[in-house]
Amino acid sequence: MARFRMKPQQLLRILEILGVISSTSPKPISGKFYNIVRNIIWCLTFSNLIFQLIGEMLYMYHCQDDSIMILKTIFVAACVFDAILNLIICHIQRERLQYLLENIENYLKTADKNDMNILQKHVDHYTLILLVNTILLSCAGLIICFRPLITKERFPVDVWYPSFMDTALRRYIIYVSQVFSGIECVLCFNTDILIAIFLCYSTARLEVLQRNLQSTKTKDYIHVCIEEHQNIIKFVDLTQDAIQYLILKLNFTMGTAAVCSLFPLIIDQPLTVKSQFVFTFLSACERFYVSAWSATNLSEMSKKVAYSFPAEDYMSSETIHDILFIILRSQKSFTISMAGFLPILSLEYFGNFMAKAFSYFTAMKSIINT
Repeated sequence: MARFRMKPQQLLRILEILGVISSTSPKPISGKFYNIVRNIIWCLTFSNLIFQLIGEMLYMYHCQDDSIMILKTIFVAACVFDAILNLIICHIQRERLQYLLENIENYLKTADKNDMNILQKHVDHYTLILLVNTILLSCAGLIICFRPLITKERFPVDVWYPSFMDTALRRYIIYVSQVFSGIECVLCFNTDILIAIFLCYSTARLEVLQRNLQSTKTKDYIHVCIEEHQNIIKFVDLTQDAIQYLILKLNFTMGTAAVCSLFPLIIDQPLTVKSQFVFTFLSACERFYVSAWSATNLSEMSKKVAYSFPAEDYMSSETIHDILFIILRSQKSFTISMAGFLPILSLEYFGNFMAKAFSYFTAMKSIINT
């Protein structure tokens, strides 16, 4: 695990680079010319994904009798739709995401060694799973991009376009367009890591607060800890406002992708098709897992703060009142939800979802075989 260790500063830097490549970075760019170029690239990326999505929808319309091909196309369309929503939401929430990132960067500059060690410990929890997810997504993207080289298909994914586009040059343009769309879909995991970083940072600050409360020796320091707890609550509330639609988008698109990519794995399909969907199914499941795991850790850590106060004789009636306030507030765990109404605080939702999907498709397989 030590060889996979990555410092928080390095992770933020990588996220910034990936955000620039995928046109989802909330970081401002100095210079009017660079802002114009950035907006043009965003528009071109958005238009290319829309063009790809239209081709997928037309293909589903012209292949209504082939249920397997429709499921495969829905899976690809879900990934493309995920990338489209990713661009839109990150553009709308740019200022909030930028504020949250600046808050984390300022903390990294001012935190002492002990605080950084706690944050590093939480980052290490996610480093390996994020590395595995990156490998899975990259393998799936490479298999899709090189699909025409190992099969008789003309394009990486199945699409339908009018006959007047069936020329060598236009086929080449469509091929390049699909490759860039695939890269954008793969880079969507950038926002998943960003969500995990926000929740991981809040969890680490709560653990630092818990440690400080356990070593509290003065009344004034208790007030400082209470103020710190209020600041963490505000940060979590801002995080909720910024990422709730990203979470809703993730569960809708990746839920669809996981279900549709599971079906070709349990029926008779060529090995090249199954290998493609193995990677996509696992990567979709891991994208669920990262968000649910980080949210669960935040919820559990927020409850532990209530049990961190030492019972010392220096506590006055006023101090006890403050302590009771923070204890009562800690009993209500932090809630990270999808658009304010669908909680993801537990992996039970994900587990039940996948269990039902397996049961459903096993039954469908039996019906098809009979």
